[in-house]
Amino acid sequence: MLKRFTKRLHGLHNLSYNDRLEALNEHSLESRRIRANLTFCYEMLHGVVDIDCQKFLKPVQSSVTRGHPFKLCKLSCPSAFIASTFWHRVVNMWNALPENIVAATSLAMFKARLNDFDLVRFTSVF
Repeated sequence: MLKRFTKRLHGLHNLSYNDRLEALNEHSLESRRIRANLTFCYEMLHGVVDIDCQKFLKPVQSSVTRGHPFKLCKLSCPSAFIASTFWHRVVNMWNALPENIVAATSLAMFKARLNDFDLVRFTSVF
């Protein structure tokens, strides 16, 4: 939808989709989905939303972790259906974030830091 809409804007119809996004200071659909997933994960882990995530998202129990100390355990995946669920796919995204983002003390700070972070180079991890 955004692809089609941006083509109709004055002066942008000859540009590529990525160039149009850059000119409008907008993110791609994939990037927006990743941001939404990570924001929802932050909200669940910090009790902003009323969802008991303890069944699905478990913090790593070991004190020795690479990266940040807020890593999540990836639970076993007995089926392809479960592998495609939010609970399963968000773990790799969350664990790949730098500590300064996941250690944010408020949702607004988390979103601001996430907006400043380039998710494009991490899409292969996700």
